[in-house]
Amino acid sequence: MVPRLVFLVLCCSALVTAGELKLNRLFSDHAVLQAGESAVYGKARPGAKVSVALGEAKAEAVAGADGVFRTTLKGLKATEQGADLVIDAGDEKFVAKDVIVGEVWVGSGQSNMDWTVSATHALADAVSRPADAGIRMFTVARIPSAEPVEDIKGGAWVLADPKTVPGFSATAFYFGRELRANLRQPVGLIVSSIGGTRAEAWGPKGMYADVPEAKDFDAKEAAGMKVRAENLKKLQARIAVEKDPKVLAKLKQDAARLGPVWSNGPHMNWNGMVHPWIGHSFRGVIWYQGESNAGQPEAYKWVLGSVIKSWHKAWGEEFPFIIVQLPRYMARKPELAVEVEATWPRLRESMEWIADNVPGAMMSVNIDLGEEKDIHPKDKLPVGERLAFVALQRVYQARPVGEAPRVKKAERQGDAFVLTYDRPVVLRNDGKGFALLGADDKWAFAQAKADGTTVTVTGVKAPKEVRYAWANFPEVSVTSAGADALPAGPYRSSK
Repeated sequence: MVPRLVFLVLCCSALVTAGELKLNRLFSDHAVLQAGESAVYGKARPGAKVSVALGEAKAEAVAGADGVFRTTLKGLKATEQGADLVIDAGDEKFVAKDVIVGEVWVGSGQSNMDWTVSATHALADAVSRPADAGIRMFTVARIPSAEPVEDIKGGAWVLADPKTVPGFSATAFYFGRELRANLRQPVGLIVSSIGGTRAEAWGPKGMYADVPEAKDFDAKEAAGMKVRAENLKKLQARIAVEKDPKVLAKLKQDAARLGPVWSNGPHMNWNGMVHPWIGHSFRGVIWYQGESNAGQPEAYKWVLGSVIKSWHKAWGEEFPFIIVQLPRYMARKPELAVEVEATWPRLRESMEWIADNVPGAMMSVNIDLGEEKDIHPKDKLPVGERLAFVALQRVYQARPVGEAPRVKKAERQGDAFVLTYDRPVVLRNDGKGFALLGADDKWAFAQAKADGTTVTVTGVKAPKEVRYAWANFPEVSVTSAGADALPAGPYRSSK
C-alpha cells in the first residue's frame, strides 16, 4: 500500500506542477509569429529555466519570482510551413502545433472593425476563393474589465477558407489579403474590437496626464463611474421591493446595463482586451473607429492621440497605427454648399491631424465610400485595400503610392482659389464637392477645373475661403491621376 500511496502523491504533485506553465492564448495551435523577432512570454514555476524553440530558432529565459518569463525568438523568416512551438520548463512542456511566421497586424475599433465578411458586398468573391492557410485570424474575446487582466479570456487562431472567412472581420481580412498578395508572405490578424465603443475605452487610465486640454478628465471619469454606481444601487433597491413582474423585468434590464463593467466604460476594453497581450510582437495596428466620438470632433485629436501614444508606450516602440478616415454617412439638406456645423467633417479633419502629428500614425481616405442611411457600409473591400496600400507604401516600401492626394497649398488668385495637391489629380463627377465663401459671408457651390497638380475653384467674387467635401455625406470628385484613382480627402482653407 505504501508504494502505491507514494505513486499517487507523485502523480498529484506532477499534475500541480504541470499546471504552472501557462502561455498566452495567442501562443496556440495555428498561431502566426511576427517575422524577424517575436517575443514569447508566459508563466512557469518561479525560478524555472525555460527554453523556447520553433524549428531552428531557439531562446531561453528564467522565470522570475512571480513566475513570469519573457524571451525573444530572433532571425525568424517568413514561412508557410507549420512547425511546433515548444516551450520547455524542465518538468513541464507546452506545444503549439502548426505555427507559421509572417506579418502580424492588429485590427481594433468599434462596429465597423467588427463587421464581418458575411455582411459585405464582396462576400461571394471571398468565399469563391480557395482556402489559404497563409491568412489566419485571432478574434480576442469581447470581455472588458474594470482592472487590467493578465490573459485573454477566449479566442483561437482560425485559418482562412470558404467556411471560416464569412465570420472574419471584413476590414481586417481584406487588408490582410491585399498584404499577402503583394508581400507573398503569411499574414496573421489579431482583431480586438467591440461595436459602439468610444476611443477612450481602448486606452489605459491616466493616459491624458500630459494633455492640457484633458485637465481633470480622469476625475470626471471617476465621478461618472460613481454616479453610475449610485444609480445602480437605487435600481437594486427598487428591484428588491417591486411586485409587478413586467416592471420587475424592466428594472432588471436597466440594472444589467448599469453593471460595473461595460464595453464602453473608460479604459475597460484596454484592461480586458489589450493589456493581456502587451509586448506581443506585431508589425502595426489598423483602426476603424470614431463614429461614437463624432459629437466631440476636436477632442478626438487628443483622445485618440493619447490612445496611440499609450499603446506605443506600453510596447516601447512607435509602431504604425493606420486610421480609417470615416466614409460618408447621414446626408443633410442638399441645398447647403457646406455643413458649417456638421461634426463628421471636423472628425475627419482631426483624424488627418493625428496622422500628421502623432508619431507612427497614418491614415487612409474613404470619403467616396459609405451609405447615406447606414453607419455600417457594406463596401468594406476598398476600406481594407486602402489600409493595405498605406502599409505597403509607408511600412514596407513595396508600393510607390498608397496614401491619398493631399492639398499642399491654397492661394486666392483674383476671383478664384487655386489648390495645389502633392501629385497630379483629376476631377470626376463634374467636379462637384467644392464651395466658396463669398464677400457676403455666404457659402455657394463652386466650379472646379483640374490641371496637373492644381485645381482652380471659381464661382463667387473675391472668395474668402474654399472647402471641399465638407459635409457628413458630401459630393466628391477629386482623385489621384492614374490607375490608382485614390480619392482626396475633405479640405478647408481656414479653420
